[in-house]
Amino acid sequence: MVSARVPAARTASQAIRAHACRAASTSAAPPPPPASASPAPPQPSSSRQRAQDDAYQSMLAKVQQRRAERYTADAFTQLGSTQNRDTVFQPHHSLHRPPAPPAVTTSHLVAAGAHLGHSPAHTHRAALPLVYGTRTGISYIDLRQTLPALRRAAQIVKGVVERDGKVLFVGSLKGAERAVWENAKRLGENGFGVTKWLPGTISNAKEVFGWCEIPQSAEAAEGGRSAGPRATPMSFKPDLLVLLSPTLNRHALREATANEIPTIGIIDTDLDPRSVTYAIPANDDSPRAVELIAGVLGMAGKDGLRAKQERLAKEAALLARRAHSEMRARRGDW
Repeated sequence: MVSARVPAARTASQAIRAHACRAASTSAAPPPPPASASPAPPQPSSSRQRAQDDAYQSMLAKVQQRRAERYTADAFTQLGSTQNRDTVFQPHHSLHRPPAPPAVTTSHLVAAGAHLGHSPAHTHRAALPLVYGTRTGISYIDLRQTLPALRRAAQIVKGVVERDGKVLFVGSLKGAERAVWENAKRLGENGFGVTKWLPGTISNAKEVFGWCEIPQSAEAAEGGRSAGPRATPMSFKPDLLVLLSPTLNRHALREATANEIPTIGIIDTDLDPRSVTYAIPANDDSPRAVELIAGVLGMAGKDGLRAKQERLAKEAALLARRAHSEMRARRGDW
């Protein structure tokens, strides 16, 4: 009896184990997909969506590049390097955050490519004293003369704006148009910008603009009296002309010289430095160099505008105190 029950028990236990294994395998396996289900067709993306995706991918690439540069700078700073984001040259700083005239150095000019000139065959004879040397068929400009000339021109711009003069930036170089407008804005009401010079703007303004009269000032209109002959465009002449690309604006240079308007120009090795009043020997074909020089001049004009506003505020305060003193004297309050 005992021997007959043992194999039966073994057989029952083996059957239970086999059933449990089949149940576990059935529950672990994923359910088969329904026969009626079919993969959804890909949705066609529009051109606008693709443009947004491309812009997003380019933005991610720029962010990753900046992170890599920042990590590299931090890693090398720990090793003793002095190059970081604040000390290294960045091209966009020349347009948005240009250095002040006292802070500009030869390193800024070299990084912007202001030392590169033309071939010796195209070098003007009068520009030979500005050439440092020749290498690989290119004349190199002596930046030891460029830096003091740039600072002198900055002082000229500052003085003109401080005395309420009009400064006109003229630049037609492709890629440097924003430098003209940005630095003209820094000078406030004393700054103007032109990217395409119209011949006859100064010398033949009567035919170019016609006899369009300028309205009288508010003080003359309130007083009911005439402030003299009304002004025409012929009387609106700039007090200083800044030529960022004299080669492309020879008409402006000719008209300024004929009308005795002082000029500041970026003179390359193929130009005569005597053609402008204040020459800045530099590369006028490089947008970076043009942006840097224009930015330095714009910052100088900004300083002059601030000095002018301070002077006007002091004069207004002095006139107010004088008027108050006269009023008290009339009343007999002394």
